[in-house]
Amino acid sequence: MQMRLPKACISCNSFDVKGYKEDKHCPYVEQYTGRPKTRTQFGQCTRHEKLVFCTELCNRHAHEDNIEVFEVTNRPEALEPHQAKMFELVNEVV
Repeated sequence: MQMRLPKACISCNSFDVKGYKEDKHCPYVEQYTGRPKTRTQFGQCTRHEKLVFCTELCNRHAHEDNIEVFEVTNRPEALEPHQAKMFELVNEVV
């Protein structure tokens, strides 16, 4: 059985959940009242060594085969500033 999750930290193998934090950009709403929620799940990104919200995006996303991911829009702000490497040297020749 496949799960459908957003292509964001929540579905990434490098995301380790820590809890919930106040978030002015929380995309979730209360199920019964329809009011916007104010807290978003966050955790440690083991690839970037930074704290991230589960709704952040990056170009190093990797997920399990049994997860079907769908594209989502990135958040306006990250929990901690970070920038993915534009280029990565795999086998540097000296």
